[in-house]
Amino acid sequence: MVKKKDQPTQERILAAARKAFLSKGLAGARMQDIADEAGINKALLHYYFRSKEKLFEMIFMEAAQKLFPKINFIFESNMPLFEKIEHFANEYITVMLENPYLPSFVLNEINQDPVSFFKKLNDKFGFPDPSLFLK
Repeated sequence: MVKKKDQPTQERILAAARKAFLSKGLAGARMQDIADEAGINKALLHYYFRSKEKLFEMIFMEAAQKLFPKINFIFESNMPLFEKIEHFANEYITVMLENPYLPSFVLNEINQDPVSFFKKLNDKFGFPDPSLFLK
């Protein structure tokens, strides 16, 4: 767990990483560029996040935390089907506009290890029962 006094450093790292991933994608982003943008050295960046992939995963999970509870709410609501579809599309588009790097990250993770990726998401957020969407 990060100590309270270290939170500003971690927040600067995350902001710098979001900027790098947004402009260059996962493959193009460099840890040195992230460290420079955060105003720290690369060793400190690696102290907080051991790899670029771990850093990206944390940013992904932050974005997923915004989306999944909303999706679960939509699935479990008593809205008519077309309202559910409209709300789902609106929430998805909003999150994707705020986090345009997510689709490529998700596809990359699914291609590398789909079982582990979906297990991680399910353990963290729980997947809604798809049949709830039709009720």
